[in-house]
Amino acid sequence: MAPGDTVLLTGTTGHLGWAILRFLLGEGYYVRCAVRKAADEHTIRARPALRRLNPASKLDFIVVPDITTPGAFVAAAEDVAYIIHTATPLPKSARSINTDDARETFIKPAEAGTLNILDAAEQSGTVRRVVFTSSIAAIVPISQMEGEEAREQPVLPEDRIPVDPGPYKSEFAAYAASKCRALQVAEEYMETERPFFDAVYIHPGFVLGANTAATTEKEAMKGTNSMLAALLLGHNQGVYAGVSVHVEDVARVHVEALSPKILGGQSFILGEQVRWTDAIDIAEKEFPELFASKLLTTSGYYQTVSIPIDTSLTRDTFGMDFISFADQVKSMVQHWAKVRQPHGTPSSTASSPPTESLGWESAEMAEDETPIAYSPIPSSEDEPAIPDVHLSLPTVIAGLEEHDYGTAEVIPPATEEETWEEIIQRHMIPSEVFPSGGESGGSNWSTASYHTEGVTPSASGDEEGPAIYYDSDARQDSEIHGDDGVIHIAQDVKERPAVHENGADGTS
Repeated sequence: MAPGDTVLLTGTTGHLGWAILRFLLGEGYYVRCAVRKAADEHTIRARPALRRLNPASKLDFIVVPDITTPGAFVAAAEDVAYIIHTATPLPKSARSINTDDARETFIKPAEAGTLNILDAAEQSGTVRRVVFTSSIAAIVPISQMEGEEAREQPVLPEDRIPVDPGPYKSEFAAYAASKCRALQVAEEYMETERPFFDAVYIHPGFVLGANTAATTEKEAMKGTNSMLAALLLGHNQGVYAGVSVHVEDVARVHVEALSPKILGGQSFILGEQVRWTDAIDIAEKEFPELFASKLLTTSGYYQTVSIPIDTSLTRDTFGMDFISFADQVKSMVQHWAKVRQPHGTPSSTASSPPTESLGWESAEMAEDETPIAYSPIPSSEDEPAIPDVHLSLPTVIAGLEEHDYGTAEVIPPATEEETWEEIIQRHMIPSEVFPSGGESGGSNWSTASYHTEGVTPSASGDEEGPAIYYDSDARQDSEIHGDDGVIHIAQDVKERPAVHENGADGTS
């Protein structure tokens, strides 16, 4: 990085975009954020974590209301050295979508946004590299992602698949097609136009981990974290590829990929194989108070589709070990609990060795590779409290290589039309249940309402999967009732399927 290099960043309002912004500023880059509306700048600048970074003149904003408009990013790319493009339309549910709507909602914005970024880079005369946020869904057939076809060989960074023309059984299938098409048009452009800049493609699995910009549960539940939350709230229908990665790892790779030491034209897979039901065991062990109070429940269940992946290129190139699934879960749960009820939030029961205070802005390992921790930099009295989240960051996941995850059979959801809003709404409970001596900071009842950073073509959200948030004004309490001060969740509690000796989820 040369002093004064400026990076154009799209999708800054999203979970991943925010994490990338912090890493960029921490590394000394100047950052220009492309946002959909002027109000987004005020929202981002008001965040306490950003004020502590004190970016001053190193941060500016430009409004790009519609990423599909020809020339949308030309002004934004003037005099910048790098572009990180994370903005993308996101699915909101597993429901089906007709082909025309899929093209208009997902494929057209992804394709046009990618081409507009590349055209702007070409016209700038100064851009040296574009880093694209792709997805593992762009290089793995949807039939394998959804468990209809077994995946035998590991996914490689150079794998490519044809774009699914539809019809699409779900919004996720349409989203996957949009990511595949965006990757295709970017590589075709680079091959045919041979511009003076190069490109790098990042393919993460499901992106999890605390959204450190969030000071309310509404904000904390955006992105793929909403899928994990639904599981911990008791949702028990779903088939998901078992690959996840911590948002801090994804942000770090995006920023380090700007280095000229990283060869252009490469793709990098980010993630580890996981089994989704393990998240329940992790959360119950680390946060027993949340289960005792029935804020969370063990009745949820997702089927995990085994997707073997080869991340050796990523590990070798960036010299990294991924943050564990356990720490992804702990990060998200503790932060969510903290912003839901700022006073008296349970801390993880895991013991930690002496740690170095790094603030929210770092997820690096100590030089001697001992675990370090996230802990907040003290804030002033007029700033919202930032949650303490202590994460153990092991350099390996013990026994993962020997674990046979198997391939889950597909069991369709009870209702294919159910949205993430309805999933969360059925399982939310009153804020008063949370044991605390402080005030709830919200209304009596919380339920879910859909929100995304990028479903419309004009949006600028980031690559994270389904997105929801909590609507504190809603009053959907029909599923919840109390007797003598005890809260009961009106749901059918099902036992989780047995786990066979080889580690595969049991199915019926």
